[in-house]
Amino acid sequence: MKKVLLTAAFAVAGLVGVSAQTSGVEGTVHVGIPVGDAADYSSFNVGVDLAYLHPITTNFKLGGKVGYDHFIADSKFKDLGGEDFGFIPLAATAKYEFSNNLFIGADLGYAFSTKDNLDGGLFWQPKIGYSGASFDVYAGYKGISVDNNQYSNFNADAVSLGFAYKF
Repeated sequence: MKKVLLTAAFAVAGLVGVSAQTSGVEGTVHVGIPVGDAADYSSFNVGVDLAYLHPITTNFKLGGKVGYDHFIADSKFKDLGGEDFGFIPLAATAKYEFSNNLFIGADLGYAFSTKDNLDGGLFWQPKIGYSGASFDVYAGYKGISVDNNQYSNFNADAVSLGFAYKF
């Protein structure tokens, strides 16, 4: 799994061009370290996203995104019969680019769980990064608030780094 993700990341990085004209579509790969409740069950977080950002003004873009977030179960949790768990976030996304190519952004929506015994919940992600002509690099904090009978008030949170290619 790690080899596939690394190969995909290098392939996307190799496609980075010099053109400033993009379609508004961005493909993202990201890795993260689980924090809070998720750190009790997971040791690593990986994911991919596909977003469309429409320019509202010169520096501000608004759009939507969908993706997949996978939390890899840690060895203690696996020893107790636990498994990896994942979410499919569907969110609105916004990005403000400053004149020096730095940006702030935020995603807000709902994350659907891929496990039968775990519900989805509110998905949110503030981020800050650097925006090049055809790529973004960012750091963010991802939060998924899950509330169901088995895992009352469980939060799947992670601190993440991401790379987005602008198509």
